[in-house]
Amino acid sequence: MLQQQVARIMALQARYDFVPGHEAVAVGGAAALVPGDTIAASRRDLVALVAAGASPRELLKESDICSCSARFMALSALSEDPFNFGTGIALAHKLAKKQQVVIAFGCEDAPSPRTEALKFAGSQKLPIVYVLKNGAGAETAYAPDLKPVSLLTRDGGFPGVIVDGQDVVAVWRVAQESIHRARNGAGPTLIDCRMEAARDPLAHMEHYLRKRSLWDEAWRAEVAARISEELNASLRAAVGD
Repeated sequence: MLQQQVARIMALQARYDFVPGHEAVAVGGAAALVPGDTIAASRRDLVALVAAGASPRELLKESDICSCSARFMALSALSEDPFNFGTGIALAHKLAKKQQVVIAFGCEDAPSPRTEALKFAGSQKLPIVYVLKNGAGAETAYAPDLKPVSLLTRDGGFPGVIVDGQDVVAVWRVAQESIHRARNGAGPTLIDCRMEAARDPLAHMEHYLRKRSLWDEAWRAEVAARISEELNASLRAAVGD
């Protein structure tokens, strides 16, 4: 049984794109969403799927399609181009006259954002927020095939914001404002999350909370135990399938 569980975990690591230090991008970006909003992400973007509400059991399924969660519609496996696909969903929201927002997460293995999609989103003031992970660390330079963020957004006539992609509070603040703009008809925003090597956003967040006397060690232990229990139960169920 243990060997089967280890094999499942290794398969999970091969299947999903999970780079330690990138957690703040999806968590901070999705925190301001409400039920009915949409997360568009690559099917390999593990953290974005977790932020959308996907359970460990869903993530361990052999299917490439992660089903919609109770909180958000997670359109993950339908396209490997989240920016382009998210633009289409945002157009559907606008045509339906809904105040729903799309947040599209660019992933390392996804194509570069297409200028045409950004121009269209800007001209139509679509309710979408593009979140770009820019630079994976010491081994990867800042997206050398991309135009500067100012050029990507200039022709579309909407703002582009550069933020520390490993500071979940900074990402949340920018995403909250951007989602509010989109929901109220002001159109899209591109959030350029700059990544650096050897930084842990979880440790950074713990330090932030401790400085404000908001950290609760008992809560942390409780959450860690609950996640471990849920993951182990999902692994046992998957091995038994």
